[in-house]
Amino acid sequence: MAPLSEVIRSLYGALRLARGDTGGMAFFNTSHEGFWRSFTAAVLIAPLFAMLLIVRYSINEPTVPLFRFAAVEIIAYVVSWVAFPLLLFYITDILGNGHRYIRYIVAYNWASVLQNLLYLPFALLVEAHLLEGAGSTFFGITLLGLVLLYTWFVTRTALDVANLLAAGLVMIDLVLSIFINTITQGMLHAT
Repeated sequence: MAPLSEVIRSLYGALRLARGDTGGMAFFNTSHEGFWRSFTAAVLIAPLFAMLLIVRYSINEPTVPLFRFAAVEIIAYVVSWVAFPLLLFYITDILGNGHRYIRYIVAYNWASVLQNLLYLPFALLVEAHLLEGAGSTFFGITLLGLVLLYTWFVTRTALDVANLLAAGLVMIDLVLSIFINTITQGMLHAT
């Protein structure tokens, strides 16, 4: 776990990146220790994600036992936090950018806190059926676009790569997330 001072400094760096300020990178601990501490972001997001799962399970007439639902979702949460960094370890090496890998994952992880603080409350309202219809679909697509744009900026800045390559890496992240979600749903609905 990262100390509170590092969490605050890192979230400030992520906020500066969200404002389009590349100087936000200076606020991250990009050491090996900082790399592992950046996964504290998963712990910070977990309560909000747990609320989403509770609402999803209780509102949508569960057909899966609670233990199975919780186990599959917890495993998927952990996998989603490690799959992309593992994949990027090899991709950055292939690109000759391995020396920026730690810097990127640190920024990516802390940026995930802001992304989830933006997107998860919306997802909670949708799951609770408090937001429905074309308006919520448009709003959801807009939020997803903002998250993807932010991820693109973090990727481009932290890896110091061209715009198109950064976009490609963001698409790999998105496809991997969809794949993990599809597998998770398949495990929940398998008979």
